[in-house]
Amino acid sequence: MDYDDLANRARAALIMAAMRRSTVTYGELARAIDFDPSVPPSHHMKRVLDIVTDECDSRGEPSLAPLVVNERTGEPGKGYQPNGEAWHKSVRRCFNAWSPA
Repeated sequence: MDYDDLANRARAALIMAAMRRSTVTYGELARAIDFDPSVPPSHHMKRVLDIVTDECDSRGEPSLAPLVVNERTGEPGKGYQPNGEAWHKSVRRCFNAWSPA
């Protein structure tokens, strides 16, 4: 499995979500990046989102990971690591960072 390729596709999909000021579910993101449907996304999505976060950090951008939510709860999954701020503030920072001007 090429995690870097999946992370690149996830980054692009999450930037589009941020520009639209919306969150995406783990399942929606898995479909958007053509994740192998025979593999449960929860087994690998954390690694993909960690790579996306590292890329955002290296660019001085807010992490896009807060935009990915559980379909039932509408909140991030158990693997989400907040960066010291409330989840909704992290989401708002994404929306502001990628706001279409």
